[in-house]
Amino acid sequence: MLLSPFKPCEGSPIFEEEYRGNYVPKVIKTEFDFQVVAPDTPYVAAAGSDKLYFIDTRFDTETAKHIKEQIEKASIPRLDEYVAIDEVLATAELKNRVTGETTFVFDPAYARVLFAKGMNRHNPELKLPEHEPAGDWEVTYDLGNAHTKRG
Repeated sequence: MLLSPFKPCEGSPIFEEEYRGNYVPKVIKTEFDFQVVAPDTPYVAAAGSDKLYFIDTRFDTETAKHIKEQIEKASIPRLDEYVAIDEVLATAELKNRVTGETTFVFDPAYARVLFAKGMNRHNPELKLPEHEPAGDWEVTYDLGNAHTKRG
């Protein structure tokens, strides 16, 4: 089921404010290093080892869950998986490093956003739009001191 990441909305995005400001995220130790864990809400996704990405609450819950899954699968490394990108079809999937088996297929619309830079580098004819930094949609935390938020 394809859920559009682009929803025509007017006005500024609305975020779950209880997870912004002075919020201290849960941090776990992984095989790679420390990792921020997103709170149990469809509107906040882990977007890297030290980042939370805030999803506009004007999206319905199911769409937000879909967006969160795409972001987390693209952003959180797993020891036994890698991202396989097809620069011709402009698609991406996660594959098991040992078996080569596909473990997750990215929604094509999201793959073209999440991996646009790499796809364009390997296939300049695609000319996918490369989006600006996330700005207010993303908060970065200092994991050396989990109580101190950066940016």
